[in-house]
Amino acid sequence: MRQLYVLLHRYLGLITALFLALAGLTGSVLAFHHELDEWLNPSFYEAPAVGERQQPGVLVDKLQAEHPRLQVWYMEYPNEPNHAALLAMVPRNDPASGEPYAEKNTVFYLDPVSGLTLGQRYWGECCFSRENFMPFMLELHYSLTLPGNWGILLMGVVAIMWVIDCFIAVLLTLPRGRPFWGKWAKAWKIKGGHAYRLNMDIHRAGGLWLWLLLLPIAISSVAMNLPAQVFKPAVSLLSPVEPSVYEARGALPKEQLGATQLNYQQAYQLAQQEGRRLGLTAPIGELYYSFEYNFYGAGFGQHDTDAQGKSWLFFHGTDGHLLGKEIAGQGSLGERFYRLQLPIHGGRIIGMTGQVLIAVLGVMIAVLSLTGVYIWWRKLQARRSGKVRRAG
Repeated sequence: MRQLYVLLHRYLGLITALFLALAGLTGSVLAFHHELDEWLNPSFYEAPAVGERQQPGVLVDKLQAEHPRLQVWYMEYPNEPNHAALLAMVPRNDPASGEPYAEKNTVFYLDPVSGLTLGQRYWGECCFSRENFMPFMLELHYSLTLPGNWGILLMGVVAIMWVIDCFIAVLLTLPRGRPFWGKWAKAWKIKGGHAYRLNMDIHRAGGLWLWLLLLPIAISSVAMNLPAQVFKPAVSLLSPVEPSVYEARGALPKEQLGATQLNYQQAYQLAQQEGRRLGLTAPIGELYYSFEYNFYGAGFGQHDTDAQGKSWLFFHGTDGHLLGKEIAGQGSLGERFYRLQLPIHGGRIIGMTGQVLIAVLGVMIAVLSLTGVYIWWRKLQARRSGKVRRAG
């Protein structure tokens, strides 16, 4: 059985090594995504005008009037003074052809008081300029910048293999024979020496010391890439998890989804009213519209800073009735566990300390992946040399 575990660990590790190294390094940067982006691009975020903020719907209408071939699908509405509003736009469909206009997905930054555009950038553009660096890191981390959902699905499969390999890796460190604890203690130490010995110690001991952090990150990766396909069905075996509004609306025939009649301002006001009724004290920080499924989503709070996840309300795009709610700390155990995955993955579940841990852990994931490949390569060279000697 141990030989089977060795083979599984070897080949799962080789298959996932490059992906995990890339995800680890990009994830290390993304632990401070918002902070780094504001540091790199202060002109996008610093809104100088003083006075009362314009309502979200006013900002949306203004921007869409200035860019008639684009439509707003998502916005971040600031709740701190002198901070810009973010509005993301995608191409409208050309009435003549029925196809989207040849415009790029664009993110605009508006002064919420004056309504003036402070800056703009094309989302996902390559690669390392100040304005493109953090969006590119985000796309590379989650989807490898592959088109459609291919990158998300691929990284989801990698995450499943990573979860399996986490358990196999621990089993391989367990000693054979006695004294158990005396022998296992050696696996937790980095003794050093020549290059191969040092890489082996770092790979084994590093994986053991970090195992209780690595496994939750691997599981949360499955949750974010394959929620409906894998994570929710698995969790539902122990505690029910209701389908999301996306999943429920996606199962409906197109003719039952209705036509858009609600605008952003109406959706914002409905979310405020319903939020007060439900006792949500955080202001609305995010608002988006699903063109495909005709509903609005309103997120309460900023940048996923709530340890239990952000609360969301969802409204029908035709008549504004409440389609669903995801309230932090409420719902079944399975639903609460699912909503914890994003705060866990970004480290924000324990604030700044968690972000620092994720930044360090991302580097260590890359180190563990690369040391694993080095160990395999050295063993491969040794096997080849042995064959040559035996042949001679």
